[in-house]
Amino acid sequence: MLPLPPEDLPSPPPALVRIVSDEAYLAFQPTGHRDGHGNRLWDLELWRQGQMLRRWPSVTGSPQAERADRFNRPGNQAPLPPGAYAIGEPIRLGPGDPLEIGRSWFIPVEPVFATARGHFGIHQDVSQDGTGGCIGLASRRLTEDVTDWVRASGARWLWVRG
Repeated sequence: MLPLPPEDLPSPPPALVRIVSDEAYLAFQPTGHRDGHGNRLWDLELWRQGQMLRRWPSVTGSPQAERADRFNRPGNQAPLPPGAYAIGEPIRLGPGDPLEIGRSWFIPVEPVFATARGHFGIHQDVSQDGTGGCIGLASRRLTEDVTDWVRASGARWLWVRG
């Protein structure tokens, strides 16, 4: 069951649409701002019943790949492709995981549309130099806050626009 996104977000495939007025979901869209490292800032928002409950500043991709092909070129560090994603169960990270994604949580997000790119998630951007396409958060505290809210709300869908 997918909640309907706000009108200015991309529409999901018709076969997936089902109105669920109380289901929480995440929305992700670019802002007109940049951080001190040159990354475009994006807003990651938690929505329920037409109301935004929480917003976190984040990044996706790298500054030099902002205009790269977001759908068909794996490994090009372009921003997350627009569309609908299923949110997976958060994964606790540890010493065996790449340091660049932090040491707290990784929340997998799987596109529900055709794309050659994959292995996306929400995680800390430790170096703060952008991501390979994932949603990067500036600190461990932000990553843990997003994880807590996603778990508590039961959000199962992410809508990417822009």
